[in-house]
Amino acid sequence: MTNGSLKRLHLGASSLELLSQTPTAEFIDSSWVHLGDEPNYDARSDTGTIKSKARSIAKRILRKGRVVKSDGASDLYRKTDFRQWMFNSGDKLPFDDNRISFIYSEHVLEHFRFDIAVELLAESYRVLQPGAVIRTVVPDADYRTYEAPEPVGYPGRALAFNHPNKHKVRWNAYMLGRTLAFVGLKPVNIVWCDESGNYIRNNPAEIYEPNSVDFAMSSTLRYVQRPTSLIVDGVKA
Repeated sequence: MTNGSLKRLHLGASSLELLSQTPTAEFIDSSWVHLGDEPNYDARSDTGTIKSKARSIAKRILRKGRVVKSDGASDLYRKTDFRQWMFNSGDKLPFDDNRISFIYSEHVLEHFRFDIAVELLAESYRVLQPGAVIRTVVPDADYRTYEAPEPVGYPGRALAFNHPNKHKVRWNAYMLGRTLAFVGLKPVNIVWCDESGNYIRNNPAEIYEPNSVDFAMSSTLRYVQRPTSLIVDGVKA
């Protein structure tokens, strides 16, 4: 499959200007559609609002040492297809069936109610090409042993459950795998902790065949911002 025929989907994209260098190189080209939060800049002046600047500063603190300078941020958005996006129950992804060669979602699914997350994964199944992959990256809330389990009610019990920053689902490899299977996808564990606490990292380049759909994306984790997270793929038959 040539690069010109690829159409890749980035779910929950936000603040492309804050990506570290490798993800920027991967994501900023015409093969990608990015669905997510509004940009943190004014397209006419490259000057963000007070609210967006505050959000940008907060994300810089959270990603200290891994941030690309935001000078000329508007150029990033001009080079790719970025669309403001929210997903509610009953919504559809804006693509025809069997259109997308690869879907990437990092630390997004935990912010949806479980029932809505299932709907989003079902929509992902619909738009994926046969043989294509959705790569889901989420916090391993309970089984992880490389750091303490995620506190209940993260990021804080005082935060209302319907707040967009609230983690509404506590994912683990077993639950996420069964959910992917429920919507018709074959689950493939990439990075995960089992119930005995073993931390397991599989090399996707050894899992997928070189002639598989969009092997260039499915075979590597170089663009993952939080690579110790739980990573489970769903493959469409």
